[in-house]
Amino acid sequence: MLRKTTYSILITFLVISIGCKKPDKFVPCNEAPDYYGVPTVKVKNYINRIFIDLTGREPLDVEMDSLVILLENNKLNFATRDQIITSLQTDTVPGANGESYKDQYYQRMYELQKARFVEGLPDAEFNQDIGILENGARLDSTYGDMLSYQYKMNQAQLLRNVLESKDDLQNDSIDFAQMCLRMCYNNIYDDINMNSFNYVNAVFDNTFYRFPTQQEFLSSYEMVENSTADILFGQSGSSKFDFISIITRSTEFHDGTVNWVYRSYMAREPNAQEKFHYSNHYATNNDVNYIIKEIVKSDEYANF
Repeated sequence: MLRKTTYSILITFLVISIGCKKPDKFVPCNEAPDYYGVPTVKVKNYINRIFIDLTGREPLDVEMDSLVILLENNKLNFATRDQIITSLQTDTVPGANGESYKDQYYQRMYELQKARFVEGLPDAEFNQDIGILENGARLDSTYGDMLSYQYKMNQAQLLRNVLESKDDLQNDSIDFAQMCLRMCYNNIYDDINMNSFNYVNAVFDNTFYRFPTQQEFLSSYEMVENSTADILFGQSGSSKFDFISIITRSTEFHDGTVNWVYRSYMAREPNAQEKFHYSNHYATNNDVNYIIKEIVKSDEYANF
């Protein structure tokens, strides 16, 4: 039986094609490509790729068959691709395993950020560290060491913030920048990068795909290592949290986000025009899902 989601897509496009067709717009020297003759195997490869990239799994046979028909009946047009991708990003109808496309999409996003920042460590390792910290905090409380108790409980909460970032992003409680902040503001990220020197370099590399200049490093290091007030990207900070907050709210973070999307979904760097366009869009709309969708529906990605 077809999923309810697939039916809704098919019905939507039948309505559009039969009763709501808009007049064609003519753009000089920009004729729409003719997709006639694109073999079905390429269409299947495209559907398979978007499922893996967006949901972390291959499509079921019924999903593959229905979406091939949908794409081919609509001549592989961008509106159909857009609708399919939007469904994978936003559809909340539970599937056979109880998860919706939206659940799978944000789980995939979460896993990609863990791979980017914390070497893809499984949630079980985070939960193990949380348990160790909380057990230690209870012992500290028993012995009256409230400073150590509070420190360990705070560290446990920072790890829990990482685990909760998937649901918080999905529910719009946080944005993409805050998810990235959580990924590199916890003691597991500290352990991976060992000390303040490595930590500062790692944060720049993970978020901007470059290392800091000498002045950027010195300012960042003072905040992280010595909790000393300094200026980075025109912003004042005096702690590790201030440093991470400045990084993830900087203009260059927008560029880094575009870089991450292209590296993850296109396996290449964006060119100057692509980076300028999508970085400006992200700065204005704070919507990484839009950038992903625009790239995934492109002919280059689809290989049409």
